[in-house]
Amino acid sequence: MKILNYDIHLDIDFAGKKYSGTENIKIEKPDKKLELDINEIDIKGVKINGMDAVFSVSNTQLVVDNDSSDVIDLSIEFYTYNDPGLKGFYVAGDANKYILSTQFEESDARRAFPCFDNPLYKATFDLEVKIDKDLQAISNMPIKHEKIEANKKIVTFERTPVMSTYLLYIGIGHFDEMSTMYRNKRFYYAAMDGRLSKSSYPLDIAKKSVEYLENYTNIEYMLPKLHLIAVPEFAAGAMENWGAITFREILLNMDASSSSKSYRRSAEVITHELVHQWFGDLVTMKWWNDLWLNESFATFFAFKTVDAVEPSWNFFGDFLLDQTDGAYTMDSIINSHPINAEVSDPMGVSKLSYEIRYGKGSNVLRMIEAYTGNDVFMTGLRNYLKKFSYSNAEGSDLWNSIEEVSKKGISEIMNEWISKKGYPLLMAKKTDNGLLLTQEKFNLHGNEHEEWKIPLFINRFSGEQKILMEGKDLKLDGDIISLNKMHFGFYRVYYDNELFNNIIKNLDKISVFEKWGIINDMYALFLAGRMELTEFMRRMETFYKINEPVIIEEISKELYNLFIISQNIYFKDIVNFYIKDKIEYIEKNKSDDFNYKTVLSNLYSRLAYINSDFASKLVKKYSSFELVNPDERQAYLISRAVTGSDFSYFRDIIENSKSDEDKTKAIMACGILSENEDHDQIIDFIKSGRVKKQDADSFFTSMATYPESREFIVNNLETIVDLLFNIRVSNLRINRCVQTMISYGGLADPEKIKKDAEKIRRDEIEGGINKGLEFLEIFENAIKASN
Repeated sequence: MKILNYDIHLDIDFAGKKYSGTENIKIEKPDKKLELDINEIDIKGVKINGMDAVFSVSNTQLVVDNDSSDVIDLSIEFYTYNDPGLKGFYVAGDANKYILSTQFEESDARRAFPCFDNPLYKATFDLEVKIDKDLQAISNMPIKHEKIEANKKIVTFERTPVMSTYLLYIGIGHFDEMSTMYRNKRFYYAAMDGRLSKSSYPLDIAKKSVEYLENYTNIEYMLPKLHLIAVPEFAAGAMENWGAITFREILLNMDASSSSKSYRRSAEVITHELVHQWFGDLVTMKWWNDLWLNESFATFFAFKTVDAVEPSWNFFGDFLLDQTDGAYTMDSIINSHPINAEVSDPMGVSKLSYEIRYGKGSNVLRMIEAYTGNDVFMTGLRNYLKKFSYSNAEGSDLWNSIEEVSKKGISEIMNEWISKKGYPLLMAKKTDNGLLLTQEKFNLHGNEHEEWKIPLFINRFSGEQKILMEGKDLKLDGDIISLNKMHFGFYRVYYDNELFNNIIKNLDKISVFEKWGIINDMYALFLAGRMELTEFMRRMETFYKINEPVIIEEISKELYNLFIISQNIYFKDIVNFYIKDKIEYIEKNKSDDFNYKTVLSNLYSRLAYINSDFASKLVKKYSSFELVNPDERQAYLISRAVTGSDFSYFRDIIENSKSDEDKTKAIMACGILSENEDHDQIIDFIKSGRVKKQDADSFFTSMATYPESREFIVNNLETIVDLLFNIRVSNLRINRCVQTMISYGGLADPEKIKKDAEKIRRDEIEGGINKGLEFLEIFENAIKASN
């Protein structure tokens, strides 16, 4: 069966938040039983080739009897409401001001109209909407024509290319827009009226990124226009709807309150979604088990693209800090899963770890690119995209394409890396005539065993060497400085003392990315109980004098996290000294450097929490929040919480600030509030609907992280989870929140949280519960090792 075209007509009651629809689906070689996906849609009638058809309806399916084996026209009349949650064709905003917007990935197009909601069933789409005449409509394609009928406006869009149902976009409301031309195509930045910032930054990044991607892929951007749409309520960060990409407002609405970190994050996410226009939209996975490939590739290539268009940013440092570190952490526990996890139901995708789908997969792709060579990787990718354009493919199709060009056994290597959970730890030991490498699976917890074919990137005195390690052991000669040049490889290394001392003597011959990897490895080895505290701190001290941004960020984050976990004054004193030293260096030498500004902002925030004197001085520095330097605002709000401000101060910012970034910073600072009255007001505030659904879980994630609120988390775990489900926070975000509440919040009373975790156990958050319990045990072990 082949779906050729959807011709969809929607008559939308914007004020009533409901609509009626008719659609005509053209199908070639249809099945005898046509099984369409639906979710909370009322079916009014069904016809085949103009004749009434026999059909039945359940909660999830519309089943239509069919006698024809040729091309048929399946016509359906239906009626439904716009979803009050954040999926399907939903209400985005509040009771007073909103737009209607769609979020269909992975399986929610069926909430908007009856369809074959499977990525393999690609079709063209003709969309027409009937709306109030003062409203506007946005979709994947440009408007073909408009006409007024009475008090309604009928907007007809041009036909889309062949694409999957989850990529269709419909936006209805009052919009403000700005636009620019890219070659012969118009790029738009749109937001709900009154919410559009004056900055052209999103469009500037889009134009530079599209140009890079066109040159790299050798395929021009395919659609006649591009919309970047800031959506006021959005469960995900962004969504790659073809030609009409949606984002959380915080990612597009750049203004005078935007921090340096926000500009970097905005560039990365915009580019991530633009990569999808080629990798995911033009070529789409056959089934959701390969969704990781879409997301991993977009993650890797977003950093690669930003690194190319903004070379001064050294953007792969951000990649290591965000994607590599997160993937390493999440993939070193028993409750991890392979990259290519089995997905029998699209709903199961939300249970998979972001850090594996996005982070680990992107790191493995970076490793393969380094192993095959940049030009070979590019040629293989170009061949893959050309062959499968406007079609579907599997991960193996990409490996085969790269293998054909590289003449290396890429498919065999990749099949291992995507089918096994975890990653290798290389034990490096000096021998009389060289060194011995022994591989094992790295475990933060448990004792699982596995082996990999490992592309090694050896940093020699004589140059770089790339070899494939096969088997448990490998002997190498002594002409070696280190074992993961540029940190291309997704593996950890534990150097014995002699090899480590040799590294320290030759730090000038090691890239900053590899230095980051050595430091990150040491921290993980300590958490895993593989390195004693004294050895960890002795080795860490050898890196204290390095003033590269990525190193400063990594060391300060590790020491700060150890204090947050353990509440050990030893770590507090060390991180206090280290951060003050680095702040002094940056303020004196690098105050105008964009890379250092981001790090400095994080240093301020950490110091504000651990150093009350610094917090007091920062509060006194500014007479009002509006005057605070954007890069200091998170630290300032933390300082307000540390020095005694109550929830009313932060509530005022969350309710009245025009900046989503300031709102999220205020929410984060609320985690420090320790009074029961503050906690009760936060719960009531969320229940009142005055905080965005997309942000509700962030209150509790922050509360769990800060020791002041952990007791509240432990005593109210069940209430919090019920609240998040009741207000329809996405399952993915609830999972991540539950994981943090159990692992960090549970430190206040581990035995109670372990019991209460069983009370909240349900299928949708099984993964978050299990991972939270495992990390709680890891943290408990780290506390014991720190005492």
